[in-house]
Amino acid sequence: MAANIAQAERRALCDLFDELGPDAPTLCEGWATRDLAAHLAVREGRPDAAPGVLIPAFAGYTQKVREQLAALPWPVLVERIRTGPPALSVFRLPGLDAKANLGEFFIHHEDVRRAQPGWAPRDADGERYRALEGSLMRIGRFLLRKSPVTVRLDPGTGQPFVARASRNKGGVTVVGTPDELALWCYGREDVARVELIGDEADIEALLGSARGF
Repeated sequence: MAANIAQAERRALCDLFDELGPDAPTLCEGWATRDLAAHLAVREGRPDAAPGVLIPAFAGYTQKVREQLAALPWPVLVERIRTGPPALSVFRLPGLDAKANLGEFFIHHEDVRRAQPGWAPRDADGERYRALEGSLMRIGRFLLRKSPVTVRLDPGTGQPFVARASRNKGGVTVVGTPDELALWCYGREDVARVELIGDEADIEALLGSARGF
């Protein structure tokens, strides 16, 4: 089911790209929609340049490739993303779409949506919520790895779960829908609608740590 959500987020993002064009703002600092689309194309279709997305030593080459892809005609670039990774891409491996692309396309879809005037949270969707909650259970520890305190995520089900464990006493519970929790865990705290519950010092320490990749 999560794979279907990842694919739905991909389609919805591409539809939004078509609607807004290549020069619309995004929440990714310094990037318009064209830059974000090129980033996605690099990630899925250019394994030679993908390491620079995470490794600073390779960032210069990645940026060069991203700029080359950004120069493609906008409909061509969007269609490249819409049709999915090329045949030899690692993202074609069975099951990897659900695990690796759900967060990527959900977050970047929201990066575009929430950068536009008058945006509003999407309607609740149980399938999307379950997929995102499951994803946070798997990778929340990594996204919150720099937190000096224990972090519990409460998606409103009455069953909060520990996403990041710390030996330090105390901790913080972050409350919100799975959509908002995902955005917060990926570092979009400026737009994520969550509530932080805990000791003031713990909350301050958590907010002072980086989140996401």
